[in-house]
Amino acid sequence: MKWSGKKVGLALGGGGVRGLAHIGVLKVLEKEGIAVDLIAGTSAGALIGGAYAAGMTTRDITAKVDAYLQSSEFADSAIKSIGRSFSTQKKSFIEKAKIFAQNQYFMIRALFGPAILPIEDFQILINYLLPDVDIRQTRIPFYAVSTDLLTGKPVIFSEGPLRQAVLASSSVPGAVEPIRHGKWLLSDGGVTSLVPVHAVRDAGADVVIAVGVDRKLPEDASVETAKDIVYRAGEITANALVAAELQHADVVIFPDVGDLHWADFSRSHFLIKAGEEATRKSLERISEALPVSRRFSRFIRRFGKKDPKDAIWTCHDPPDA
Repeated sequence: MKWSGKKVGLALGGGGVRGLAHIGVLKVLEKEGIAVDLIAGTSAGALIGGAYAAGMTTRDITAKVDAYLQSSEFADSAIKSIGRSFSTQKKSFIEKAKIFAQNQYFMIRALFGPAILPIEDFQILINYLLPDVDIRQTRIPFYAVSTDLLTGKPVIFSEGPLRQAVLASSSVPGAVEPIRHGKWLLSDGGVTSLVPVHAVRDAGADVVIAVGVDRKLPEDASVETAKDIVYRAGEITANALVAAELQHADVVIFPDVGDLHWADFSRSHFLIKAGEEATRKSLERISEALPVSRRFSRFIRRFGKKDPKDAIWTCHDPPDA
């Protein structure tokens, strides 16, 4: 076999706070010496993928997340309030009363405005994690996927301000106001591409590793009212679209993120561990999907071998000398 110039791409899906599992995925890929040539991200996948593509290590990203969660900005944010209301953590009577009042306020915002959350809350989170650079300056080629609500088509950012692109990719419909960008009205990339496999393929990747962090379609959902039925139908449609796109990936990783609400930050380190565990379980499939040259270079990074003749090959044939 000859050395291959095939590119390995990583498609990081959306799922709100569950996207922190992407940190664990990247951590294991780093440790195993699996190099990634390009990254595409949707929503939370754009946030974590953008930080990593910009040159931050997984340790850096984790530290940034921890700093944000300890910040006064997060403590005073509507994101924390909504996450707290859906958290399973025990709450006092006063906390429950406060959450009830806040939820009534958010309901009024939803009825009379384009979004529940102030866009500033999301911008602060993005600014904590991402440097203020152009996408073209990232260490790894990066693509942020958004959706134009006017044409119904995906919009893929490969240039322009990184923070602005990630904000557009993360504007959850109903939760965050859409972003005006020229002729586009941009919303969350998950509307059209929850796990951006097609974006990675179109960017030139020959091998695609896709990571899905959305909640699984529940089988015991209530479908008694018209509202229940409409919501359930939307979930089924979204699930079918994701499944269809994932068929074009070479390896699909599904961290066990449970049923956490997208704004519940109470179990951030659990999510990172879930990403690590799922990726370790997928290492054999990843290795099989990699070009032979990548298998060999992975071996070198892990064991320090510098000459193909010195390496001990246990699972795969070495490249031709």
